[in-house]
Amino acid sequence: MIARYGYKPIFQYKFRPFGQNGDLPADGGFTVLFYENGILSFSTYDSHGLFMDELCFTLPGRVMQCFYGLLRNASSWLPSTPNHLQGQEESLYGSSFAFDGYDPIRVFGMNSLLCEPCGSAGGFFARHLYVLFEDVSNLFAEYGINMTLDGFSWSNDRIHPFRKNQMYASTPQQGAV
Repeated sequence: MIARYGYKPIFQYKFRPFGQNGDLPADGGFTVLFYENGILSFSTYDSHGLFMDELCFTLPGRVMQCFYGLLRNASSWLPSTPNHLQGQEESLYGSSFAFDGYDPIRVFGMNSLLCEPCGSAGGFFARHLYVLFEDVSNLFAEYGINMTLDGFSWSNDRIHPFRKNQMYASTPQQGAV
């Protein structure tokens, strides 16, 4: 994972839709990054995959503590997860998951992988990965952020986004960012 803003990301999720029959998708998807300083970044892309916008959210330290607890619980299976999982059916989107200290995992056809038999390696890892993703999503949901495999939204009544330049304008800089 690439460090931005001087802090290391500890979680990354990317969603990229694919067009049907060679058409461009309606949009280029999104990326969610959770940094070690408690900042959550949500970036959107156009149908060509070019960056469009980024919003940030400040989450309390408790979220990071719980996140690392989830990673400790996943340490029995996460290191052996293949870096590429492919379902049997053609997928309309691809996902990429990255957790602190582990290589990114690309998944195509998550829905079909979740339905594979219990004895299949793809089904085993997809189900575990999906449950971990849901657990991380539930941490964010406690503070008004709703993240699903194909969507991201927030409750303006519970949390307020800001742009990174607002963050640096309100806090003194301590070294290069």
